[in-house]
Amino acid sequence: MSKTGEIPYTWAEIEAQVREAIRCQASILEVYGPSLKDGNIVMDFLGLPRELYDDCEFSLESPPEFELQRHALYNLAKHAYRYAYQLDGWWDCTVEVWHEVDGVLQGYPEADANCEPSPFSNLHDFPLRRMFETFFARYSLFGGEVLVSMDLSIRELSLLANMTVPAVRTSLSKEGFKLERVHEKIAGRPDDKAFRLKAGDSLLWLSRRRGFIPQRSLPEGIAVQEKILQLLSNETMPFHMRLGQAVTLVKQDTAAFAAVSGIDANWFSALLAGKAVSPEIESLRALAHALDVPAPAFVGAGVRHLLSIEAAG
Repeated sequence: MSKTGEIPYTWAEIEAQVREAIRCQASILEVYGPSLKDGNIVMDFLGLPRELYDDCEFSLESPPEFELQRHALYNLAKHAYRYAYQLDGWWDCTVEVWHEVDGVLQGYPEADANCEPSPFSNLHDFPLRRMFETFFARYSLFGGEVLVSMDLSIRELSLLANMTVPAVRTSLSKEGFKLERVHEKIAGRPDDKAFRLKAGDSLLWLSRRRGFIPQRSLPEGIAVQEKILQLLSNETMPFHMRLGQAVTLVKQDTAAFAAVSGIDANWFSALLAGKAVSPEIESLRALAHALDVPAPAFVGAGVRHLLSIEAAG
């Protein structure tokens, strides 16, 4: 077991693994790309000068330094690393990152063209794969948004607690936690994912582990913004009521908020009262901007709300 809250990998280690994963992808493009041994696609992918490929010393087994930041995998790893280990900026992670991590874990090459394992190899417990799986497990448990807390596998519990799988099994058994089988064991594969612990029990068990990095609270300003987003996405509540509560969260009265937003105060008061007013796109867009929420979804919800009042009248 690690020391309390210890991050198992430095960002420099993860960066090096990202570089190696990209190198493996480049080697596959070189051999199995549109044209055999076509250096153009390889160099374009890496962001290196095409003429460098013809240098007799160039080799994808040990390529020259290339810019990592131009690759989507780098930015995805940066988001996942901060969230997995609860570093500053972790709150910027969204459910889209969770879906993208799911994609790379299932689809990024597990070996290069010479069958040398990449950091995504399922047969080798490399830091990059472990970090991404740690992120996936944490977001599955704490992510919120459109996610409901998910039950965790033994493997996921081990990553979050920074323990070995056998140690997790022993601990769960000693403390009386009951696992549920979710699918039959596949011959030749470990069964770490065949059993899962209920989300509530997972939270309780993890809270007792010294190596678990607790989920941090949102900074105050971001916490308010998170509440506003969740409130406005709650379609079980009428739009005008959601909007009124959102304005309350920013601690401004109706007149002050209308003035800050640059909209007509009478129109805004009638909107909040659930009355029929004209669906003014620019005014709704200004409200979205003042609340710092995505305009397309907000304006669309406002227009639908106003049109439904008009139809009912």
